[in-house]
Amino acid sequence: MHTRYPDVNEAVYRLHYLKQDRAQCRKVVRVVMWASMPLAYVDFAFFSVSKEFFALLFLRTSLFFYSWWSLKKTASIVDPQDLDRQILRWSAAVLLVQFASNASLPRDYFGHFLLDAWISMIYFIAIPLSLRMLRPVMTGFLIASLGLLTYKIIPVFAYAVSVTAILLASAYTGHAISSYLHRYRRKILSAEMELDRQESTDPVTGVANRREFMRISESELQRHARLGKPLSMLVLDLDHFKQIRETHGPRAGDIVLVEVTKRVKRATRSYDCLARYGTEEFCILLPEASAEIADMVASRTLATIGAMPVAIAGKELKVSASAGVATMLEGDTTDSMLLRADKALSKAKLANDHTIAFV
Repeated sequence: MHTRYPDVNEAVYRLHYLKQDRAQCRKVVRVVMWASMPLAYVDFAFFSVSKEFFALLFLRTSLFFYSWWSLKKTASIVDPQDLDRQILRWSAAVLLVQFASNASLPRDYFGHFLLDAWISMIYFIAIPLSLRMLRPVMTGFLIASLGLLTYKIIPVFAYAVSVTAILLASAYTGHAISSYLHRYRRKILSAEMELDRQESTDPVTGVANRREFMRISESELQRHARLGKPLSMLVLDLDHFKQIRETHGPRAGDIVLVEVTKRVKRATRSYDCLARYGTEEFCILLPEASAEIADMVASRTLATIGAMPVAIAGKELKVSASAGVATMLEGDTTDSMLLRADKALSKAKLANDHTIAFV
């Protein structure tokens, strides 16, 4: 059975692969830039010293320097759209030079169509931009190349049919391969992102799990200590949760956890970090929160949790919680703050249910 993951959108997909796509584009530009030299020799073999040769030499030299400039330009690009625009302009210039070379060749010569067929296929595969952007440029080149057939002296009608079939088949093959590669890369990215999300998310409530909370807390603790700003940590424990699960079943316990999570989110600030730390225990990291602010958030959270009963299978269960709060001290670590918050929580539960204590 295949596992399906939520697809990432185009912007996330392009941004994730930007570094890889940029390196691939630069490789293609470099290959075409140095290919200008042997192609100039081919022009000389056809035209010797003539106006046509010097005209093509000028075009290929211009393309060489434009490719060199594009290499420097793309080296520092950090926006996928900028990369798209730059490579599309460059590829259009390459195809125009190639068409100009084809048009200048003798009318009874068909060898360049083999190169056109190769370009039609490799263009889609080698340039890692979206097909939506590549398609119009290649379509224009194909139409121009097929239109050139009307200029050629065709000894047998089968020549025209063969050239048309080869060009269209090459373009279709390149397009199909590129489409498959894009889908394959997108699926890999979707799977990676979903696995990362599952690794850092509690499967029942959808909030951060213990490991993710520790990672975020460590980072925020260092940042707040460096900036000299206050930081608080709130530990919530649901009262009588074990009794709820034993009486009404594990499914009822999950419903309570989900509903409590929604209520805590409504009561806390948008930038606070909520995590499920244990079976019935939640931790909330409160950035830039002094003891007074943490007390206000904790009071509001407990009031919101117990404001209304939770409906389960036609029954209403009263839910309440107790809280312990710790505010960052000099030299604190995530573990030391959690230890103090747990001690405060134990103190609150001993004093009375659904209360707040500080240590």
